[in-house]
Amino acid sequence: MTEAKEPAHEVRDVIETLIQNVSRNNDTILDEIYHDDMQVIMLDPDDGISVSDKNAMKDIIRSALEANNGTIGTWAKFHHITVDGDSAHVLVSRQNELTGPDLQITLGIDLKRERDRWQITREVIVTRPRSEAA
Repeated sequence: MTEAKEPAHEVRDVIETLIQNVSRNNDTILDEIYHDDMQVIMLDPDDGISVSDKNAMKDIIRSALEANNGTIGTWAKFHHITVDGDSAHVLVSRQNELTGPDLQITLGIDLKRERDRWQITREVIVTRPRSEAA
């Protein structure tokens, strides 16, 4: 018998599964974890804003994978995870080649549990110069 996980651990596992699969060039996981109505809002270091939907984000990730020989890195630092029923929020910092080798991103990720799985509905990404301490 498998023991049920705490909801916050389930949510963290979803994000870690996404990171690990994409870093191994398995981008098919995106269709499972990204909600059909997902929105990504990215703030770049010059205060420019870009807004993407699921398909545009999948294209951005695929392009980054192609440009980096099928890998974009797995470094992640989880700061906070909140779960309230079928809604969750994750605050995580990442360093990867998606936004460039000299940048770090901090993501606020909203998820909802739908069709017996956690799906990402929104990502707010703040891009900044990579921290020396990381």
